[in-house]
Amino acid sequence: MPKLSTFNFRAALLWLAVCLAAAFWLVGRWTSVPINSSVLALLPVQSQDAAQAELETAFTRRLDRQVVWMLSPGTQPDPLLAAQWRARMAAVPGVLEVQGPMTPQLRQQWLQFFYTYRNSLLDAQTRARLQAGGNAQAQWVLAQLYSAFAGVGHQEIARDPLMLVRGTQMALLQGAGSLRLVDGWLSTRDAEGRFWYFLPAQLQASSFDVSQTQALVTAFQREETAFLADHPQARVLSRGSLFYSEHAAQQAGHDITVIGSVTILGVVLLILAAFRSLLPLLLCILSVGMGALWGTTLTVALFGEVHLMTLAMSLSVVGISVDYALYYLVERRSRVVEESPWCSMGRVRPALFMALGTSAVAYLLLTLAPFPGIRQLAVFAAAGLCAACLTVVFWHPILARPLRAAPVPCLRQLDAWLQLWRTRRLVRVGVPVLLAGLAVLALSRLPFSDDIAQLQEPPARIQAQDRHITELTGQSMDQKWFLIAGQSPQQALERLDAFVPQLAQAQAAGWLQSYRALPLHSLNRQAEDQQLLQSAATEVRQALAATGLEMPQADTRLTPLEPEVWLRSPASQGWRLLWLSLPNGASGVLVPVAGVRQEAALAALAQPAAGIHWVDRKAAFDQLFAHYRQVLSQLLLLALGGVCVVSIVRLGWRRGLRTSVPSLLSLALGLGALSLFGRSANLFSLLALVLVLGIGINYTIFFGNSRGTPRTSLFAVLLAMLTTLLTLGVLVFSSTRAISSFGIVLSAGIFAAFLLAPLALPDQASHPTNPSC
Repeated sequence: MPKLSTFNFRAALLWLAVCLAAAFWLVGRWTSVPINSSVLALLPVQSQDAAQAELETAFTRRLDRQVVWMLSPGTQPDPLLAAQWRARMAAVPGVLEVQGPMTPQLRQQWLQFFYTYRNSLLDAQTRARLQAGGNAQAQWVLAQLYSAFAGVGHQEIARDPLMLVRGTQMALLQGAGSLRLVDGWLSTRDAEGRFWYFLPAQLQASSFDVSQTQALVTAFQREETAFLADHPQARVLSRGSLFYSEHAAQQAGHDITVIGSVTILGVVLLILAAFRSLLPLLLCILSVGMGALWGTTLTVALFGEVHLMTLAMSLSVVGISVDYALYYLVERRSRVVEESPWCSMGRVRPALFMALGTSAVAYLLLTLAPFPGIRQLAVFAAAGLCAACLTVVFWHPILARPLRAAPVPCLRQLDAWLQLWRTRRLVRVGVPVLLAGLAVLALSRLPFSDDIAQLQEPPARIQAQDRHITELTGQSMDQKWFLIAGQSPQQALERLDAFVPQLAQAQAAGWLQSYRALPLHSLNRQAEDQQLLQSAATEVRQALAATGLEMPQADTRLTPLEPEVWLRSPASQGWRLLWLSLPNGASGVLVPVAGVRQEAALAALAQPAAGIHWVDRKAAFDQLFAHYRQVLSQLLLLALGGVCVVSIVRLGWRRGLRTSVPSLLSLALGLGALSLFGRSANLFSLLALVLVLGIGINYTIFFGNSRGTPRTSLFAVLLAMLTTLLTLGVLVFSSTRAISSFGIVLSAGIFAAFLLAPLALPDQASHPTNPSC
């Protein structure tokens, strides 16, 4: 006995030294540890080649910084009002730039650029006319000259006899949808005759940076309220990922504040009511605190950062890690008089380690999920649970010495419940059969959905403004596009040149309503266009001369236009978002499409080997969710089979199968509960089942512990279930649909596991064994 005690004290001191070392290491690193608050970091990494992934990520981050406002002064244009709104928004901290009007000076530079590079910027219609021969271009020039609305001047003819600049401008105008330049501002009218100004803006940080989104949206709303108070006839519409992100952050903040407070208060009151002493509460806080220390330390050591959502979701670990302390304290309090604290620990230690192993494995299964945030949570939880359990094993027998003996509360009711399961075959067989029937009925009505749009419902106000802007501009937020990638800028442009005709054919076939292709060509295409011009210029001049028009000789010399020059010019305004070059030279072009009617046919146009990628972010995430749902389903079945095999090996086939029933039915009832609330099952539902399996097994292990007593086991499991429901079950009340569904599955599954846990009770013929102290 003394030698064992000496070993226990040495082990406790060693654990203390290790924990202090971890604490010092974490404190030393904490000031330099980045706290990642970006929601984008929680999104899965999609399976794709590295170059495409890098380009797509860079494009996505750039697009997520965009905000659009539509301002209506009424039925008449009022550029002064648009200028006032632009000045207000540009002054908001966090706004990098708000696009303004095209000033006369800028317009002059814009025209000069197009005249300089007119031979390099041929549009598709002009190229088609030149390919048909000089006469086609000559007929088009004549049509422009004799049109009463074209307004062709002598100076234009003198500078550009082939009217290439006019052709390019007309093509750009067609691609701009309903937006037109009025007084230098992009604008349009709606069906009611209201005039609308289009004001795109760029933010300094991502729209998913939750540390700034609330301040930005609050500032925007404050400015809008003040602006509309001064100009009651005006109307404002807003669009951007920022507004969706801020709404989601508000919901998460509400959940953390309200649900977190209820969780902590509920757990504290529950432990105080059960033990009527502060000591158990302090010991529970100690084990949970050590769990938080090691969870944070391992997370920082492995990931180099901590995500804000990991810290928030770590509340779930409280509900599990406190079980170890509760189980020991309940057992210890009932045996204070008859044995030492270490002997009491000897009774529960095998069950604690078995429970720790199953829970840790369940959490580590979550690392298979494609979400970086959930992987952090899994590592945090597995490390935290191990530390909490070791703290109970090494420290609690020493610190719990002052604990006074007390009978198990609600003794009569607990004994009656145990007697029912032991003596009434109707309960022992009837309850599992009844629950199995309910589970089959619920599961038969449960739909599965991998639609990520169902995870969270955006507010109607934001959706309505989004639809209104789409109606006004023809530009939607579908986030469907082609990504044309190349190892160099010229390769990307060459691929774009080759792909655009296919898009034109798809549009003619009705597969899509419109697309926006960058009005910039590769150097090879520019050289080909120059040859067309040289071949047709003389014929055009002769055809016009035949009608009596003497035109000056067209200058067909090529001025090569490189992407860098184009990006610095005013001509790229409104297009720069669609071009990206990485430091290694890899470049990409986005071609957004709208009004998609034949998505499968469009996706078939993609040629990944040739750098042509079809990107539909929502569909990609849906497919990813479906894939990982199938993977997780298989893992769950595998884990459940493993539980049955281990139980049969340990306990024999009859008791082993009986002990496995709670795990099987808790999973089925947890999932089936979704159908009662009209919800569908998805990846998050299966993630909750992983926790149900890990936590539910603890209950059967505690009940099946031959060294313990059923009465104390029942009381400990009851406390454990209540703390779990207080910490995880309250997620049912989350305003976020995905988290709420997570809470439903978890609550129903954990309650079913508790209800059926007495099936794991040892046979009455067996007697508790005394541990070796």
